Amino acid sequence: MIKVSYNVLGAVVYVTGLALVLQFPGQKSMVGSQLFEEFSLPTEGFLGLSNIWLLAAFIQFIGVLLLVKWFAEEYPAHRRKYRFMEPAVLILAVIVPSIAFNNLFEMGEEVYAHSGQSGAEAVVYIQDESSCTELTDNGMVECSIVLRNFQHHSQHISLVFPKEAGLKAKKVETAYLQQREKKAVKVTFSPEDMADKGEIPTFYIEG
Repeated sequence: MIKVSYNVLGAVVYVTGLALVLQFPGQKSMVGSQLFEEFSLPTEGFLGLSNIWLLAAFIQFIGVLLLVKWFAEEYPAHRRKYRFMEPAVLILAVIVPSIAFNNLFEMGEEVYAHSGQSGAEAVVYIQDESSCTELTDNGMVECSIVLRNFQHHSQHISLVFPKEAGLKAKKVETAYLQQREKKAVKVTFSPEDMADKGEIPTFYIEG
């Protein structure tokens, strides 16, 4: 009679499901997307949900259940004590690791891409996370410009807004970034300075 090691089996099943939604450095898409494309399987399913994410979540769910079964057999007293936490553990185990690993891979790829560079070349402007808001008390416009320093040491940089960007005069804002720091730099403009109050004026970074 073969004894099933539910901890090993659960871990293997879980990692298999997790791998489907990982996008490793240098790849243009997730592992699951490549497999679905290879076998000509539809990626969009019920209610427009991704079949890749649904399959990955299902496999991960089975893996976690197998690990829970092993835990219940090995530590029955602890299982009864922490049983109320199982739903939260299941949800977190399916959602969080894939996001965390993909962010880690993306960060590693960015660090590698900017390795050996310094000054402005090692600072990236994250446009999707940057925005401008109009201050209600005085009509001024405050722009939050998100930057990330990929250099292995801290450095001072300058954001240069040239007159050609639609401003009445050239504007320079300095910022101090720690090593590997992601930081929102606040820059304030007068209403007359900006042609579009919702758009961040064109700028360039100087090291």
